[in-house]
Amino acid sequence: MRRLTFFVLALMCFPVNAHAATPLAPDAAEQALKAWLAAFNDADRDALTAFRAQYGMRPDTQGDLEFREEMGRLAVLEVVATTAAKAQVLVLPAANDRAMRVTTTLNPDTGAAEFVFEGAETPAKYQPARMALTDVLAEARTRLQALQGSNDLGGAFLVAEGGEIRMAWHGGLADREHRVAVERNTRFRLASLNKMFTAVAILQLQDAGRLSLDDTLAKHLPAYPNPTVAASVTLRQMLTHTSGLGDIFGDKATEHVDSLRTLQDYWAVFGAEPLSFAPGERDQYSNYAFVLLGSVIEAISGQSYYDYVDEHIYRVAGMRSTGSAPESTPVADRARPYTRIDGRWTLEKASLPWRGTSAGGGYSTVDDLLKFGEALRTGKLLSPASLAMATSPQNHNAWYGHGFMVRGQGDARLYGHEGGAPGANAVFYVMPEQGYVLVGLSNVDPDAMGNVVNFVANRLPL
Repeated sequence: MRRLTFFVLALMCFPVNAHAATPLAPDAAEQALKAWLAAFNDADRDALTAFRAQYGMRPDTQGDLEFREEMGRLAVLEVVATTAAKAQVLVLPAANDRAMRVTTTLNPDTGAAEFVFEGAETPAKYQPARMALTDVLAEARTRLQALQGSNDLGGAFLVAEGGEIRMAWHGGLADREHRVAVERNTRFRLASLNKMFTAVAILQLQDAGRLSLDDTLAKHLPAYPNPTVAASVTLRQMLTHTSGLGDIFGDKATEHVDSLRTLQDYWAVFGAEPLSFAPGERDQYSNYAFVLLGSVIEAISGQSYYDYVDEHIYRVAGMRSTGSAPESTPVADRARPYTRIDGRWTLEKASLPWRGTSAGGGYSTVDDLLKFGEALRTGKLLSPASLAMATSPQNHNAWYGHGFMVRGQGDARLYGHEGGAPGANAVFYVMPEQGYVLVGLSNVDPDAMGNVVNFVANRLPL
């Protein structure tokens, strides 16, 4: 299982050195994309392997097949653009209602191909029909129970309207070895949902006049070991995933896993890396940017990141079951994470950080996240202006605000966050015009719970 975030996936196919190619045909990129889609939709291992070899890609057919299992078949909705070197289509995965923009780029000198997958707004004509509240919640319960029955889900799910709970469900196992059942108060790992808490903290400090989103990183972290990066990246760019900063996973993280305990520990491992692009130039999901935002919170507030969010967010909202205690610290009712390996659920340990960070990895309950949603809706945490800015599109492809994923317009507008990692799938949405709050948490791989939450969000009555 690969670490994925739906709205912007890392490059699925990484080019390697390819042999010199003849000049590209006028429809070369489009034909490459069609060939890949055919092999992908058929889950054809041999065809995918041959495609990667033909187009100079790193061998990763198993990764393609895992992605196919998660997404299902990809139905092409529209061709967005096509040139000799670039083709872009809008697709709809069978597993969910969330459209994706798939871009294929061919290197004109080598013919090597590169694929990028990004979340995209589903055009109105392809959106599912809205349903009566009782009907959509009944269907959600059916789907959740089917997933539990097939051993594909352990988790909790909640829908509220105007602060009143309309449906609450929990099922499966919080601890498979000891057969401990999931309960309403089970605490699940949040993956990237912690980014919302980090963003709220930064915006609170802005509301208090202690920072500006246009400040550079250098202004608040003068000791940062890469002064060139610190002087060029702003807090706003870090909040919107347009900074050019990178990630905190992979070989480097594995090599230094025992030393990554505080937010500042990440500086020594990742601080020397150059930016991927000029700040503000484009979108690229960055966990490291949110680690650094946590460091900014510590520098300005004089508190640890964990103490700040506990005092100014969790306590204000009444969230008594949310935190980021180290994995080695016993936490009552905290579920154990499970990833599927060779068809069997296996306790996940390798990807867990020493403790959750300002980029993700903490834990909470569905009821605590409902309290968070209500605290946002009712103005307990942020000024109306800051909340409106944070929960409206702020990046190039309009899928992210300031620490919040965003989509939809008018009555269908929603904001929140999704989180996915081996052994964790968390989704939190607020539909402000309707007063809905939706929460789904699980201790298994994406996207079983996420697909149910999105099924409901896309069909709730307006």
